[in-house]
Amino acid sequence: MAARYEIRPATYNDTTSLQDLINNTPQQGKITINFERYPDFFHGSHVVTTHPDIWVMLDTQEKCLAGVFSIGSREVYVNGERKRVRYGNDLRIHPDYQGGRALFRLFKKYREIMKNEWMQTVILSDNENSLATVGSGRAGLPDYYEYGELKTNMVYLGRRPKKKCKAAIESGVHIRRASDADIDIMQAFTDKEAQKRQFYPHYDFSAVGQGNPYYRDLELSDYFLAFKGTRLVGVTGVWDQKGFKQTRFLSYSGGMQVLRHVNNWQSRLLGGMSLPEAGDVLEYLVLHCILIENNSVDVFAALFEEVYASYSNASSCYSALVCGLSADDPLNSVMARYRKQVLSSRHFLASYSGDPRDKFDTSRQFYLEAARL
Repeated sequence: MAARYEIRPATYNDTTSLQDLINNTPQQGKITINFERYPDFFHGSHVVTTHPDIWVMLDTQEKCLAGVFSIGSREVYVNGERKRVRYGNDLRIHPDYQGGRALFRLFKKYREIMKNEWMQTVILSDNENSLATVGSGRAGLPDYYEYGELKTNMVYLGRRPKKKCKAAIESGVHIRRASDADIDIMQAFTDKEAQKRQFYPHYDFSAVGQGNPYYRDLELSDYFLAFKGTRLVGVTGVWDQKGFKQTRFLSYSGGMQVLRHVNNWQSRLLGGMSLPEAGDVLEYLVLHCILIENNSVDVFAALFEEVYASYSNASSCYSALVCGLSADDPLNSVMARYRKQVLSSRHFLASYSGDPRDKFDTSRQFYLEAARL
């Protein structure tokens, strides 16, 4: 008798089935949110990793998609050197299979692929089910070793900060958008500064705007550069990812329906983010490639203030700026000046061959790129 389940690499023919699986596994809570991947599931995968490695599990009897996981790789800086590292994400099990052995089957394939490698993965701090699963010791799962925490700041656009940033003014920083003429200095700056961070992604600015799928929907003018005199001292970019990843607010339960109206009324009066109607997509920009010389808070304050001011106007269609930083990163202090919501996530290193954490130089500032999770 033929096996009921088949686990194989995903193909572009699976796109519609993968999108349907995502629609059947939204993030449940007081607000039900779905992280969609239109028009093509694989567009988002190519932004997360340069070498996608996506596997699907099919129920051959019912002829349907039962689950998926991604375990692709991208270049990040590890102990100051560029290294291809796996990143585990997009683990989805269809509700009809969540009570069975689907997770065991998928993680058996994980083990076959990973062998002696380790991978990065991130879990929302309030996702109790996932956290319980990785700590369960269930057969087939790798061991998860916690390494750092990500604070994702959703900063409300609307009004400028109440207080002027004195430190930013006194820093003497000049800020402008990047152009093609800046590629060489941007590359030299990031190659030097990125190695000081643990897990900072490698960027190739010559590939931006050239059709490279890792930089989809990005142009060099989306990057803001901070200078002291003629010396580049800070870089960050803004990324509208709605063309390939969408955050849809599906429903509000109970009192959240009333609170949504209260929130939106306050936002109109005081400035802030309006929650979308049920069924609508949230409009936001993600900061990425955050890199500041010597991790200067003053320089980042000036840079973020310029980005914020650029999109806090009546003509802007965006409700929020999303800025992800390590919980212990001094740059987080800049976020205190803005109205925001903060989402916490836990970063893990998963391995079948022991704890890899003693290999890392803990003096390097931990960094996760929120735009590539």
